[in-house]
Amino acid sequence: MTTDHKYWIRHKNKKYVVQKIIDGKQKQIADFPSRVQAEKYVEKHRIAMHLEKVVDKEYSFYELYLKFATEKQEGGRNIKTCITKSAGDRYMAHFNLYIKPNFEDCPVHTIGGKKLQEFIEKLLDKGNNEHLYKTANLVLANLRRFYRWCAKMEYHKNFTSALEYRIPTEYEPRDRNLKSKVEATVINPADAARLLQFVWEHREDDYKFSYACMIFHILFYFGFRRSEILGLKKTQINIAKGYVDVQGVWDAENNVYRTETKNAGSKRLVYFDPDGKAAGVLKWILDYSNKKFPASDYVVAATRGNNPLSNFMFRKVVYATYEQLGMAKIKWHKSNNSHKFTIISSVFKGCMSKTWRHLKAAQLIKDQQTLKLSDNYIKDVMGHDRFETTRNIYGDHDIFETTEHQEIAKRIEATRNKQVKLIN
Repeated sequence: MTTDHKYWIRHKNKKYVVQKIIDGKQKQIADFPSRVQAEKYVEKHRIAMHLEKVVDKEYSFYELYLKFATEKQEGGRNIKTCITKSAGDRYMAHFNLYIKPNFEDCPVHTIGGKKLQEFIEKLLDKGNNEHLYKTANLVLANLRRFYRWCAKMEYHKNFTSALEYRIPTEYEPRDRNLKSKVEATVINPADAARLLQFVWEHREDDYKFSYACMIFHILFYFGFRRSEILGLKKTQINIAKGYVDVQGVWDAENNVYRTETKNAGSKRLVYFDPDGKAAGVLKWILDYSNKKFPASDYVVAATRGNNPLSNFMFRKVVYATYEQLGMAKIKWHKSNNSHKFTIISSVFKGCMSKTWRHLKAAQLIKDQQTLKLSDNYIKDVMGHDRFETTRNIYGDHDIFETTEHQEIAKRIEATRNKQVKLIN
């Protein structure tokens, strides 16, 4: 009998059997035709145990990832993690488009930094496929979620080097747009004022202008997320007491109202002046919504049924308004009795409504000292759990007008001139 701590090799029935103590009992875990093969297996286990790797059973990377992706896909929206159906689909799409063509199947316990480096070299063609850099980072992020799932399900315990792996700096694109997440363009306050005046003046022209008036004024005054606007109910606006009570969102993918929000801070009361302009606009919005959509609970209701406006119509109204003011170039075409559109160009492409959220937050941060606003107040208004989130996402925008920059420069120069006697 050959022993190796917890392993034994015995010659039994013309085979070399490897045995191990499991739950206090000696159990057979493998058998081989030769002692050399059995000893290699034991050595492999000895090294694996030292590295805290589970290799009593080898699991296929492909099989486990597909099981993981299927769970995400079939689970749809996960209430706890706010995973949407499209996010669940993304795991399977990453496998079919990027992982399978560039990452050979292998035992999952063998995956580490070295295999990931080989995968990235092939996917990015050693840096030549710069356009896939951001995609590669997204795929790696989903792979890290997969490794943690494997550990949780006890398929494998040690993914340390895989979890620590990051794309080498030499593969980073020089073009910042290919390297980093595209930042939202913040609408200029002057353009915002022009647009708000336009939609207000035309609010009674037809229902599309009415929608535009409702959507853009809610965006301007409150900076709500699109799902919060669509999920806003008439009973949640209190004109007399001057607040909007955000208690849920509209889940457009599953066509249902949900009380679960992006984070705990998303449920909030956002106040306005009961005697101010915002109150007047909200009163018109409620009156219009009650008159046109009396059966619906939602403020921005669909023309048919009791649900809110669809995501498609929301986008259509927003971009049509931008087009009329020269803020977007759109190609329109008719399909199945519906007018569809393609965005040719727009500075707000990818942030059509988020640009207003950025404006709201940037203005609060800009005027924080003047208005004596606390960090907690600002993050509460924006629906964040931490002020650092608000500041890091929205605090780096320059929304000063040229005259404001010149006035600031004038004050700085005046102060410095007093401190330093200039030589003429």
